[in-house]
Amino acid sequence: MLNMADALHKHPEPSNEELQKKIAELEELNRTKNSLLSFAAHQMKAPLGIVKGYATLFREGQYGEVSEKQTEVLRKIEFTADELVDLLANVIDLKKIEEGKMEYEFSKTDLVGLAKDAVDGIKLLAENKKLELALSAPTKNIFVQADPRELKHVIQNLLDNAIKYTPSGFIRVEVKDAGGEAVFSVTDSGMGMSADAKPFLFNEFVRGNQAGGEIKGSGIGLHIAKSIVNAHGGKIWAESDGEGKGSTFFFSLKKA
Repeated sequence: MLNMADALHKHPEPSNEELQKKIAELEELNRTKNSLLSFAAHQMKAPLGIVKGYATLFREGQYGEVSEKQTEVLRKIEFTADELVDLLANVIDLKKIEEGKMEYEFSKTDLVGLAKDAVDGIKLLAENKKLELALSAPTKNIFVQADPRELKHVIQNLLDNAIKYTPSGFIRVEVKDAGGEAVFSVTDSGMGMSADAKPFLFNEFVRGNQAGGEIKGSGIGLHIAKSIVNAHGGKIWAESDGEGKGSTFFFSLKKA
């Protein structure tokens, strides 16, 4: 039987130099992976846009009448194309965030207008799942200092999360003027979450604990949303009364 000294002799601890070399190799592999993912994402966005565009034209009758069954199939094509485009946008942003290369162009931005545009963009997805979709917002503008493209990306990720984890019921979007802050929220009647899950919600590659294999997703949307909100000097958080009781996701930014 080997004693402890023999075991240590046969399996010596790696030297600091060897560890540093392994770490450098892993970091290089990670950079290569990120570059390939980003390249693939960029290359796929345009073809997907074309696929969705033609599906929409067919569904709207631009190439002749379509039956109810054909309309349903074309809606599914549009839905899938939108999902893939959102995923590709997340992959591209994740690479930039990991490498510290995320660039923002801040300007005076109307949060109410961004919310309206984003809600309009998911109406088709909500209709496909027969979900009630509602937006509550002031009639006047609420301005924040933000990068409008990236802030809209945050809103889209939160709405996408609500769509995925709400099998039936409703999604309610609200924009509020809270004194010195603007607050955006998305409330759903979906799967909810346990108290134990809350601290990990915005971590990379974390998905809802009730999702199982039935719900498609990358687990990076909320992580990216948090990174963008943090870069804007804001706060992002979630609330839920428990599993099966729905969720509300919030973010707040200082008003401009």
